[in-house]
Amino acid sequence: MTLNRRVKRLVKLAEKRGLTHVLVSRPDNVEYLTGLRTTTTPPKDYHLLLHVEDRWWELLASPLDYGEAAEVLGKGRARKVVKASLPETLAKLLEGRRGVIGLELGCLSYSVVEEVKRRLEGWEIKDFTGVVEDLRAVKDREELELIKEAVRIAQEAFKRGLEALDVGIEEREVAARIEEAVKRLGGDGVAFDTVVGSGPRAAYPHGGAGGRRIMEGDVVVIDLGARFKGYCSDLTRTVFVGRVNQRLREAREAVIEALERAEDRLKAGVKASSVDRAARSTLKARGLYRFFIHGLGHGVGLSVHEKPALSPRSHDRLAKGHVVTLEPGVYFEGLGGVRVEDMYVVGLKAERITTLERRIDL
Repeated sequence: MTLNRRVKRLVKLAEKRGLTHVLVSRPDNVEYLTGLRTTTTPPKDYHLLLHVEDRWWELLASPLDYGEAAEVLGKGRARKVVKASLPETLAKLLEGRRGVIGLELGCLSYSVVEEVKRRLEGWEIKDFTGVVEDLRAVKDREELELIKEAVRIAQEAFKRGLEALDVGIEEREVAARIEEAVKRLGGDGVAFDTVVGSGPRAAYPHGGAGGRRIMEGDVVVIDLGARFKGYCSDLTRTVFVGRVNQRLREAREAVIEALERAEDRLKAGVKASSVDRAARSTLKARGLYRFFIHGLGHGVGLSVHEKPALSPRSHDRLAKGHVVTLEPGVYFEGLGGVRVEDMYVVGLKAERITTLERRIDL
């Protein structure tokens, strides 16, 4: 069987590293290379074994997941293996050979790695962690279309949640409306648990959705994402319910200004850290620097958080085809918080793919 384009690129990277074999174990990396859905809950137990010199790969699947893999890939491509015997199976498949194998050490337990080392006597083992993620960072045309559909679904689901948002409703009820809408609109499901943080809880960036009831004068931070055919979206809006504290009103304007400054800087070739700095400098000029407590953004694809990272210490450089978020936010303990998040395709200039209004008042 002819290797697909993505695996061919992987072969070239493996050859440059002097590898004869590669074992890919991270679920979303396996999905990227094979097209098999792995980003489920719980994730599918698959490992892709690449025979670099033979230009051949095969999938090692747990008994629970083997049937689906064999149906999609063919029995000649899929092999059944129980997790506890992965090192044993690997040793049998490579019996009589010697070489250099790359393992995603960050995705395997210490005991599995040690057992692989013991069984592959005479083999050299190299860390392959992060290599497939680098490939995934640049999206092709098909991936961009899937992400844009995930964005469309998330935006429509947000509107359904907004229709329900009113004084007296619980945060989790708003989240439930959004999450139900994602599936009704054709999504696989949510990309992550929806955040609906109101009042003082809006100061918690990852506060989830609780039982607090929305009150007049609340600020409500809604952070949501949809998954479509494996690909994710991620967006945030801050909604004002009635007359909101002046400090929070000023903060939202500052956050939107920071987003716009970062957006102006967002293009292929620039350092990701410089985009973060553009937003952070804007907030610093407004006296809000110390309230911006996280990085500016991140890549989005099969995972909701992937390369590149847009943060002060990031060493990433933006490239054409990256899909990223920009999400400046400020948080005041005991009062509330503000965050606005949009998604972009990086090119000679940024293409914004989220279209919701940034200022929403009820």
